[in-house]
Amino acid sequence: MKKFFLKKVNNMKLRNKLIFSFLVVVFIPVLIVGLFLTSELRKMALDSTLEQTVSDMTRIKARISDALVPPTYVSNALLVDQRLKDIVNTNYDTVYDVVEAYRNFTYFENNIRYYNEIENIRFYVNNDSMLNNWRFIPVKEEILNNEWYQEAIANSGLMSWGIVEDEIRGIKNNFSITRMIHFAEFNTYGVLAVDMNTNYLNFILSQESLPILFLDANNNIVATNASELIGNNLEDITISPKLINGDLGTFQDVVFNDPSHIMVDAIRVPNSVNDLRIVSIIPDAHIMEGANKLQRLGFVVISVSIIIALFLIYGVSHLISKRISILSKQIQTVAMGNLSTYAQVEGEDEIGKLSTEFNRMTISIKELLEEVEQKNREKNVLEKRQNEMKLKMLASQINPHFLFNTLETIRMKTLLKGEKEIAHVVKRLGKLLRISLEVGGKMVPLKQEIDMVTAYLEIQNFRFDERLEYELNIDSESLNIEIPPLIIQPLVENAVIHGLERKLEGGKIVVETKIRGGDLLVQVIDNGIGISENKKEEIFFALTEDNMEEENRIGLKNVHERILLTYNTGKGLVIFSEEEKGTRISFTIPLKRA
Repeated sequence: MKKFFLKKVNNMKLRNKLIFSFLVVVFIPVLIVGLFLTSELRKMALDSTLEQTVSDMTRIKARISDALVPPTYVSNALLVDQRLKDIVNTNYDTVYDVVEAYRNFTYFENNIRYYNEIENIRFYVNNDSMLNNWRFIPVKEEILNNEWYQEAIANSGLMSWGIVEDEIRGIKNNFSITRMIHFAEFNTYGVLAVDMNTNYLNFILSQESLPILFLDANNNIVATNASELIGNNLEDITISPKLINGDLGTFQDVVFNDPSHIMVDAIRVPNSVNDLRIVSIIPDAHIMEGANKLQRLGFVVISVSIIIALFLIYGVSHLISKRISILSKQIQTVAMGNLSTYAQVEGEDEIGKLSTEFNRMTISIKELLEEVEQKNREKNVLEKRQNEMKLKMLASQINPHFLFNTLETIRMKTLLKGEKEIAHVVKRLGKLLRISLEVGGKMVPLKQEIDMVTAYLEIQNFRFDERLEYELNIDSESLNIEIPPLIIQPLVENAVIHGLERKLEGGKIVVETKIRGGDLLVQVIDNGIGISENKKEEIFFALTEDNMEEENRIGLKNVHERILLTYNTGKGLVIFSEEEKGTRISFTIPLKRA
């Protein structure tokens, strides 16, 4: 399976590989992480909204509880107020007495003026001598039958919160605190109703953006920031049954045809027989608004990131593919044999460096081929030179066996006659001829070349008698070094012919070989007549001139060219000469042992 997968991947185009890698390494992980983070952000937004709602509920509850304090305080104060007791339990003879008593009792008016939370204060009494001034109200039959009045009597002095009708002013939906105040020493009682200023409560709730309901124990909507609901009962509107049942806490239900979260908390007032409730309705759409905004933002960020990444990966892959395609075409061109092409791929990255190295390789191959071709040309020239030399030498021979036999016969007769020196010279001449005739195109040991030079010098010494001496200073370690054949003997022959033939006496030739570093130095030195400057210039010109007479090919030029062609060092023969003092011809070649 692994091999199959690797094979598939290796067979894919580079652009497809990059896109596939992007999908696996970037797109899918970013999508998964993005969805996870978006989900977590959405959840955090939901939790934050609910936490904010809880905080708002706590704050609103505290403000409403503070608004309930003044009515509660007034109710508790009147429970033990002596002046109220006296007024309520006095039988008045005249209207003036009643009016005078009311005028002196200002507690109701003072608290109504002082507390914005209190709308009105009423006290219902069973005293027919008192007058109804909207504060003190003698009880009539219709009042006795009111449910709220009967509940106040039944609660025996405990407070009760609820909707109380104000018959005098014709207001049916007063939110009031009611309680019975018992005057034990007179065995009488009255019922107190402290009406709250619901406008104040509505003002508190109006500062909130979400629907807030303030309910009494009978599910009456006392105050709200939704003005159209004021005065309604929960059972009269479409709302959650859990809310109607008085459940507390947080739950989800459909409110006003919208899925919502409902948070219900109780407000408990000391010495009260019932609790009040505050209800916050948070539509799911509101809760989801921030979460959805974050979710949309997350999707936008992910989408933009992926789109940008797609454009980048497409652009990069296109750029890479294009550059590789250019390089591939150039490689194909080179493969077809065109080494003059040049891959123009811009950039300093790996592809650019590969292109640069490819160009260098192409140039190197081209130069190498040119060098090989040059070597072959030089080799052909060398072989041609050697063949010409051999042909010339072969053309000059009559019959090797005839020459050798003739020389051997001459040598034997001279020996029989006692001419040992002549016999020795004839032997040397035969050896010289044999070596010359056996010369081929292969390299020979230096020892063989020195033997040939020795034979030649002995013959010349015999010819010139006392006019010629020679000296061989040969480094023993150089004897096995392979050199081209007939490369030293022509130099010695040149020294004899041009340097010593016109010298009447004291002629000397020195042949030296030295190993110096990694090179072999060969020198042929004579103390002949030397070479003039003009002659030296002619010789230097002759060494580099292609058109020369045939007879001069086996000479200095031949040696010079063969050294250049064989070793390609750029250095051939080096000639140093002074007139009347002598000449030194030398050459240096890299070491090559047999």
